Amino acid sequence: MDHPGINPDIIIDFQKGDPAAFTTFFQMHYRPLCYFASQLIGSQPDAEDIVKDTYVKLWQKHTDFATPQNIKAFLYITTRNACLNFLRHVQVKESSRKELMYLEEEKGQDLVINQMIKAELMQEIYAEIEKLPEKRRMVFKMAYLEGMKNDEIASHMEISIHTVKEHKGKALQFLRMRFSDKQIILFILLASQCMELIERN
Repeated sequence: MDHPGINPDIIIDFQKGDPAAFTTFFQMHYRPLCYFASQLIGSQPDAEDIVKDTYVKLWQKHTDFATPQNIKAFLYITTRNACLNFLRHVQVKESSRKELMYLEEEKGQDLVINQMIKAELMQEIYAEIEKLPEKRRMVFKMAYLEGMKNDEIASHMEISIHTVKEHKGKALQFLRMRFSDKQIILFILLASQCMELIERN
């Protein structure tokens, strides 16, 4: 995914070791990378640790990158390889061994590509959600990411159930301006899986 709004000079600043440039790339890719890693290894906390280590490696090599696309490729490849190494060392459960074998086989490449595509979709939709007005954004996240019921949201936010429904409807209407219903549903399912991983771990 291209980032047309990004400052073209950011890569120069990044090469010079500018912390603000690093922060930009961190915010741009951190969330989808965590999803990507968690889907490969099945653990949100370990996925976050892997991604943080990946960013440390990125910073150590900050003079080596010529374009934002190079940085993105490095982040995904390094995260993928770290996930494979994690599974090699964890091999306590049979499922981990099978997962590792699957990822290392030819067909495993399709799995990785599919997870990258999903991570990209999540990143795009999260970015759009952040553009919503504050209360509407809170209602959307409580309803579709945290699985809260309308009455629970109304009580938590001290608003009427009618207002909750109105916020939900307008939020979905806003997202449908850019995404298909299928993409939105997929996002909600994937986000829910992430929340389950966090709660399980």
